[in-house]
Amino acid sequence: MLHQRAKRMSPLVHLAQKSVNEALSYIGMIQKRIDSEHQKEQSLIEYQAEYMRKFQLAGNQGISGLNLQQFESFILQIDTALFRQSQEVEQFTQQLEQAKKVYLKLNQRLKSYENLQTRLTDQALQQEDKQLQKFLDEMGAQLYRLHQGD
Repeated sequence: MLHQRAKRMSPLVHLAQKSVNEALSYIGMIQKRIDSEHQKEQSLIEYQAEYMRKFQLAGNQGISGLNLQQFESFILQIDTALFRQSQEVEQFTQQLEQAKKVYLKLNQRLKSYENLQTRLTDQALQQEDKQLQKFLDEMGAQLYRLHQGD
């Protein structure tokens, strides 16, 4: 009976393991996306620094009002892009934190199922050992009685 219960736990353990694996895969995907978004952000920062360096060099030689306005407009566009990129990173970071919480819950559930299955299997084995020992004791008693009768 206990062996049956332990066997019935197998599909549940399998599904829980599958859920944990999917959660880990999702976490990996989000982490890659965060890394990618960080790289984009870093590229924007480097581009902004390079553009400002070039502007300073041009400014040392004198710059027209129109060029100054274009520069300010372009720097504002880069700042806006950096802000948006920063928001993207933050959004994915929040998703990552939520995914980690889900993973922890799923993994805890998996461990509970595995522990229950192990406990049921151990109980079944103990019960079988007791039955076997009882059988052997009865056989030994019968053999003893047979030898006493001789």
